[in-house]
Amino acid sequence: MRYVVIYDVSDDNLRSLVAETLKDYGLQRIQYSGFMGDLRRDELNSLLVELKNLIQDLVENVQLFPMCDSCLKGKKMVGKPKKYEYKEGKDKIAYF
Repeated sequence: MRYVVIYDVSDDNLRSLVAETLKDYGLQRIQYSGFMGDLRRDELNSLLVELKNLIQDLVENVQLFPMCDSCLKGKKMVGKPKKYEYKEGKDKIAYF
């Protein structure tokens, strides 16, 4: 199943850890704080455990939305899409 994952994490280090964890599961960045990709049920459960361990009791937020193919086909976009590339060793995102 495809998922869209968005997050609101104020701590820079924790935000980087969340992003790296999402990339470790093969999700692709679609916005600065948004990822999308396919997850099997076992991967989803494992990701949820990892995210809960990272977030703990902090006032941070990660949301995962299942996205069916027909829903994705109805996607609307305003503006020009950006290509995101994470630069290793830096806390910056390069926009193309």
